[in-house]
Amino acid sequence: MRIGKFDYINNYLPYYYIEKEKLANLISTNPKDMIALLESGIIDYAPIPSFHYIRNKLRLKRYKFCVASDGRVYSVLVVSKNGKLGNNVGVTYETTTSLNLLRIIVYERDLKCKIVQTNFSKAEDILKFCDSALVIGDSALNALGKFKVVFDLGEEWKDLTGYPMVFGISASIRDAKECDRLLMKSLRWGYENFDEVVRSASQKFGMDEKFLRNYFKALKHEMDGKCERGLRTFEEICREYKLL
Repeated sequence: MRIGKFDYINNYLPYYYIEKEKLANLISTNPKDMIALLESGIIDYAPIPSFHYIRNKLRLKRYKFCVASDGRVYSVLVVSKNGKLGNNVGVTYETTTSLNLLRIIVYERDLKCKIVQTNFSKAEDILKFCDSALVIGDSALNALGKFKVVFDLGEEWKDLTGYPMVFGISASIRDAKECDRLLMKSLRWGYENFDEVVRSASQKFGMDEKFLRNYFKALKHEMDGKCERGLRTFEEICREYKLL
């Protein structure tokens, strides 16, 4: 089984057991590049950006595993040096879903700023050219200690809609139920052995255990009714603003 994995700490807990026991061939990359790996058949199953899934859902199979948050997500952030949005927001090249979520927030909040797509992933690089930066994954976590948070996109979405934000959702082109069952088994193992996973992540990434506990608990990895409604609402608003 060739399973895709976001190359971020946010996938550490659900994939921990699979990696520990060497149960599958895992291929890691960022969300945007994951699309090409799935479409080309290099991987059989992977979490992919929700925006891409929505655009291609008639030909993709979808599963239970997801990357979502019901409020603050910590790793999808707009940051700046002074805590203000400014006139332009530079966006990491790694995202499609968060880019369009930012567009929705800008429209809904009637914010006066220009969104600029960049070739960078780190906040410090984007902020050389833009007033603020949208960063995701580990780049967002690293930015927490260096820059001021303008807003957390998971929190903003929750405030706007009352629903969780589904940033990534598992999908395949051909049937991959076994991959999803394995990943859900690994996810349950991770929750049952939460302390071990947190200690391991702290040692590997040099991060505070207390923060990692809060971070892992903030993430949702199984599609439930609220996540389904959040995903449908994201699609509806994307269509309303002609992003799809």
